[in-house]
Order: sequence, then structure tokens, then C-alpha cells
Amino acid sequence: MTNEPASGSGERNWKRISQVLAGLLAVSLVACVVLAVSQSRSQGRVDADKAAARAAERVVVNWLTYDYRTYRNDMTWITASGTPKFKKEFSSAALEGMRKRIVGPRQLISKGRVVNSAATAKDGDHVKVLLFTDQTLTDKEIRQEGTAPLHARSGVELSMVKVDGNWLVDDMVQLQFQ
Repeated sequence: MTNEPASGSGERNWKRISQVLAGLLAVSLVACVVLAVSQSRSQGRVDADKAAARAAERVVVNWLTYDYRTYRNDMTWITASGTPKFKKEFSSAALEGMRKRIVGPRQLISKGRVVNSAATAKDGDHVKVLLFTDQTLTDKEIRQEGTAPLHARSGVELSMVKVDGNWLVDDMVQLQFQ
């Protein structure tokens, strides 16, 4: 009696091993595709975060930077940077009301800057951006008296939407700190 397997038995083992290896290869390929798609989506959200945050920072600096003498022109960023929903909320009538009631009579000059920002993408076309701002305000009295300008620190959350390749403001929420 010999301990050698029959030739058919060895062939069956190689078939099984080949089938197992082919199955593992198929599973590995599927896993690689899933990881690649996941990484691509993740990179898309990271890219969206960066691009939307840059656009949001420009918008907020424009929003906080104005001069009573050029206020109407200073607020034209809204038509270029907002969705129809946003433009309706920040209509020219509302901005003109601000100019007539506050900006013009007090002869306000404001300079704004973004201190820090963070973005969170829902997907490649929808991003929420939280911005912390610093605003320096002077009015007619401050300039006449030569006193220090007022500083206002605040936060704002912008909902950004990508439309035709451009990041637009869809909603703006002013945050209140105590």
C-alpha cells in the first residue's frame, strides 16, 4: 500500500485551491473598487470644503466691508454670490432700508475680516461653513472725536451651494455669542 494520493484526488485539490484563490481575487477586486470610490467621494468632499470655505470667506469679508459713501456698490456682491432664495432675503429694498436708517445717517465705515473658518460638506455640492469674524466700525462721531474704532467679533454660518461650477450663498445665519 502506498500513501500517494490517486491522481484524480490531487487534481481535485488543485481545482479547489484555484477556485478559492479566484474567489479571493474577485473579493479583493471588489474591495479595491469600493475603497477607490469611497476615497474619491471623500476627496470630493474635502475639495468642496476648501472651495466653499474660500468663497464663503470672500462673501463675508464683502458683507462686513462697506463705506456709507459707496454702500450701494459695496453690496452688489449679493447679486453675484447668492442663490435666488438668498437674493430674495437680502433684497435691494432691505439693503436700501439699512442704508437709509443706519449706514447713511451715522456715516458708517466698516472693515471686516475672517479670523477663522471651518467647513463641513454634505456632498460635493452642499457645504456648511462656519466663520468667525472681526469687524472694525467707525462712524461720524468716532472720526470727529478721534476715539478708537469699535470692534465687533461674531460668527456666521453660511449654507453654500455649487451652481454651474460656482459656490453661492443659499442661507446666512448670524450667530450670537454671550
